[in-house]
Amino acid sequence: MRFERRFSFADRPAGDREHRLIETAQGVLAVEAPRGWPAAGIEAWIDWSKDLAEDWPNLAPDGLSPDKPFDGLLNSGPARYARRLAAWGFATGLFDHAADAEVFGDELLASIALGIAAPSSRPAAGARVHPIAQDRLPPARETGVLQLEDVEFEPALARLAAQSRAAAGARSGLPAWESRLAAVRDAVARCEGDARACADPQHNLALARAAQSARDAGVPDALIAQAVRTASLDPGFADPLGPVVPPEPLVVLGSGTVVEAGSAESFAAAAVGAETGAVILAFTPRDAEALTRAKSAPRAALDLDAFTGDDGDIDLEGLEAAARLWATALEIECACGFSEDLDRARAQHGWRAMGLTLAGLGDQLARQGLAHDSEAGRVLAASLFALMDAAALNASAEIAGRIGAYPEYLGDKDARLALPRSARQTARALAGIDNPAAARAAELYDGAIALAKKSGVRNVEITAVFDDRELGLRLGCRIDAAGGWSGAVTPIETADGPTVLALSDAAATALSRAGAETGDAEMHVLGRSSLADAPAIDHAALRSKGFTDIEIEAVETALASAPDLRGAFSPAVLGEGFARDVIGLSAEEAADVTFDVLARLEFAQSDVDAAQTWAFGAGDLVAWSDLPESLRPVFASPTRNGLLGMTAALEAFADVPRTAPITLDWDDDPTEAARLQSAAAAAGVRAVRLERAAPPQGPLFDLPSQASDPAPSRTPPPEPRTVERVVERVVERARARQKLPDRRKGYIQKAAVGGHKVYLHTGEYDDGALGEIFLDMHKEGAAFRSLMNNFAIAVSIGLQYGVPLEEFVDAFVFTRFEPAGRVTGNDSIRSATSILDYIFRELAVSYLDRQDLANAEPEGAEDGFGINSGDGESEETVPASRFISKGFSRGAAPDNLIVASFGSRRSRGEPTGSAAGPDVCPSCGDLALKRRGAGYVCDSCGAAPGMAG
Repeated sequence: MRFERRFSFADRPAGDREHRLIETAQGVLAVEAPRGWPAAGIEAWIDWSKDLAEDWPNLAPDGLSPDKPFDGLLNSGPARYARRLAAWGFATGLFDHAADAEVFGDELLASIALGIAAPSSRPAAGARVHPIAQDRLPPARETGVLQLEDVEFEPALARLAAQSRAAAGARSGLPAWESRLAAVRDAVARCEGDARACADPQHNLALARAAQSARDAGVPDALIAQAVRTASLDPGFADPLGPVVPPEPLVVLGSGTVVEAGSAESFAAAAVGAETGAVILAFTPRDAEALTRAKSAPRAALDLDAFTGDDGDIDLEGLEAAARLWATALEIECACGFSEDLDRARAQHGWRAMGLTLAGLGDQLARQGLAHDSEAGRVLAASLFALMDAAALNASAEIAGRIGAYPEYLGDKDARLALPRSARQTARALAGIDNPAAARAAELYDGAIALAKKSGVRNVEITAVFDDRELGLRLGCRIDAAGGWSGAVTPIETADGPTVLALSDAAATALSRAGAETGDAEMHVLGRSSLADAPAIDHAALRSKGFTDIEIEAVETALASAPDLRGAFSPAVLGEGFARDVIGLSAEEAADVTFDVLARLEFAQSDVDAAQTWAFGAGDLVAWSDLPESLRPVFASPTRNGLLGMTAALEAFADVPRTAPITLDWDDDPTEAARLQSAAAAAGVRAVRLERAAPPQGPLFDLPSQASDPAPSRTPPPEPRTVERVVERVVERARARQKLPDRRKGYIQKAAVGGHKVYLHTGEYDDGALGEIFLDMHKEGAAFRSLMNNFAIAVSIGLQYGVPLEEFVDAFVFTRFEPAGRVTGNDSIRSATSILDYIFRELAVSYLDRQDLANAEPEGAEDGFGINSGDGESEETVPASRFISKGFSRGAAPDNLIVASFGSRRSRGEPTGSAAGPDVCPSCGDLALKRRGAGYVCDSCGAAPGMAG
């Protein structure tokens, strides 16, 4: 098999190239790329290059060796792809000489460099039947196409709907889950101190709040625990939940007559298909099988724009050569490419299904001034697609003559040859109306059928009508041949990098041919970014409303970046003084950047819409007053009937039916979906796939207030009676400082942290709440002592203004700085990570009963209250003078006042009952019931419950 050089040169790289700096997620890359290609397309090619297979046949010729330097285009990805296919083609016997294989590789690379074609992404590894060794495989599993009448049809639809709803819920819920889990990880990572305490919500209150927030958002506790574990091991680990994988499309076989009639099963298929976009309804068994094989088939697209000259003429010979070239490339990909699993690899080897399509057809029709819905547009599109299909079929038949037909050909021969025979008949009908593309296609079909009669064809399916957005991004055009043109606006990169919008080449060409002014058309589509001479809202109208040149200039400047006209008249643009003094806005309205100033200025909505179009553009050309009438249907969106008609015209020459979905409005009901599906069957398309358009942003329902009256009761209302009304009014007052009493109680705690003495003085309110602290440091520098004193004053002021002590504790415990280490002089705290950690541990233990922050048990009688907590019978009373300041009470407390032993405090988690200490007396209610011998006696009232007498 030989290829003549048509796109490549033997002595130099194809295409005009330049060095670019492309910003990617991994950083800025220096790339050699074709001149003028957009950065988004170059980045897509770089991503595609990362997933290329790297296996090469043994003993590859020197010119096809992977050790030979590659062409540097797009990080050498296209060169590696082309040379690998050429090497495998030579190894499988497609080329007689290594030089022929090298020319094939050069042509393949040049077609990519010139923007003629692009392949789809394929797995870099996986399952494969070896191209040369012909692996022995276990027998294939028996699989059949699901039919509308099967008993498994309804359960399959139910599973598909459930998977789609789960994926939709995950897409909307995952960001919320991710943020909640990130907060959990952050709460653990920011905690300082013992790792186990930081990972315990009982000890880490920030973690407790984050975990509760995550649980309220529906995050399972298992994921919360996993986030805690990963944050404890590595705080920088993101632990992503992973991408949301949509369900795989379900291919269903149904009779076209039954679907057109609207059976119950077809109605169910339409309802679920519109909701999920993943139901493909085929009308013949062969099309259903072809759609199933197409899921994993290698695919590529040819850009029709690359074959169109400046005069609008199409290079039919170039299109034919490119179709032959890429049909051969996809056949080699069928041989050496990998599949996701063994079943698909077996099917790829046995049937050699592939998909070659013609991209940019909609834009080509627009250039020619042909409406998508017109008969002339369908004829031209079908003829060009037929030429590509016939040329690719010839290549497949030629390959079959060299290395044989696909293994399943003998059992599929009659059905396979029926497709080109039907296509040849249709092409001859189109060629009878002075159509060179259709005439050439008919000749190629004749040759292909003659070759196929001798040796068959190499591929069960060769061409297809599909859509692939990632492939379209790399090729720079719309892939779906039946979907219409790409629109009147196209993004263009400027020389210094930013992307701007411009009139599309297809629209400009059509307007020039019709004699219309493209400059005026561009201003209508993209706007003028100015209100000068605008209808209704121009500079004169604004001056009549009180605007000066300063405000008009501010609006004109804002038009370049504002999203719409109302955004350019935001109070933030006009200034608060002008908004309040001239327009009359209140302070709240002037502070609201979304306030509608144009409505306050009493401009009618029609005037706003006209000025919006003038300044920001209409986005399309349909409503342009100077548009030639012949072009109005060309630039209009295709109707559903026109879309179905174009699909049927292209499917007459495609081996695989169109898989791109037909879009319904977002609020269409299942009945409308079933009606569209029935119309598709009646229009003669071979398969139909429905999809609902995305709903608009924002709330879709105007929900009633939750304070609505309850439903009336069925029971008769009770007799009216007069009752007093108690009116409760909540009055919010400004928070004021609550000062401490002039004579206040508290305590002084002396301790040493890491050998540095610290004196903590506390001041309390009459109810015992903490109101102030003082800190004294012994033999420290003046700067450090002053800093600590002022810190204590700041904490005291916060406490007196109502800041809870818990907030200070959460903020400052586990802080780490010197001095730190061993603590002496405190019976509950034996170590601290800093002075602040010690201080707020002590306050938490003393005032908040936070025993979790104490790292020692009180020794003997020195617990938190200084009361003996022994569990023996030798408990003694303690004089109250040990805890009550005689000076503070000024002698009001009698000298014989004692603290009873039953007032001792038990540690948390200690069981109640006589074994652990006093119990509650049923007579007096005091916690003074103690076991005495065989019974209980209350130390307060002397009662002996449960004893005789």
